Amino acid sequence: MSDKKEIMGWFSKRKEESVRMGSRSHGLAVQDAVTELDLSLIAMGKGDQVSAMKCIERLMISEREADNIEDRLCADVSGGELSVQEREDLIHFIRKMDQIANWCKEGALHVQLLKETNALVPEYIWKEIGKMSAELIPAVKYLVKIVENMDNASTETVRNIEAVYDQEKIIDGLYFSCIKQVHLSPMDPRAVMLIRELIFTLEMAADTCKTCADTISIMMAARRI
Repeated sequence: MSDKKEIMGWFSKRKEESVRMGSRSHGLAVQDAVTELDLSLIAMGKGDQVSAMKCIERLMISEREADNIEDRLCADVSGGELSVQEREDLIHFIRKMDQIANWCKEGALHVQLLKETNALVPEYIWKEIGKMSAELIPAVKYLVKIVENMDNASTETVRNIEAVYDQEKIIDGLYFSCIKQVHLSPMDPRAVMLIRELIFTLEMAADTCKTCADTISIMMAARRI
């Protein structure tokens, strides 16, 4: 395969093979982790810590599943017929995608700490944070759509890339709003510290979504060379 065909043509030729299907499965596992974090935040806002912890348990399962798929995908890509640059680009995308689930896992750990330390967090703060996590879900869904349409729908892929960028901007704006609300709240320093860390993980997950979209955009640009 010539370098000019790049990654998109390779995906098209291997349409039914493990890398393409595995990439979609990986994206869905990451999406599940993001969704469970969002549900845990909703439950915490309602004071339902039991449900929140169950969501976190499911999140951990999804995160481990994403890790396992990541390992298999990277091994498959390394032994494939791509050029060195193409392999590097695809592995970079897979690993960045996996980092979204990793950030969700870290966020979940901070939710657990807030519960275990009996930190008091006002309901309106949970709602503000929930706005961020709610906007993160469609960002990951757009990334999954990018993988699904990568082989032959460049217009659709570009549209989904732009949608990821839009979601990142929305979350970026919500990040500053959340931080402001936290520092204006009556929470004690311990709660402020843990909540800030939780908000940071959501911001980083959104930034990582953008990085994934950037990688696909670069691949498409290289294909047109």
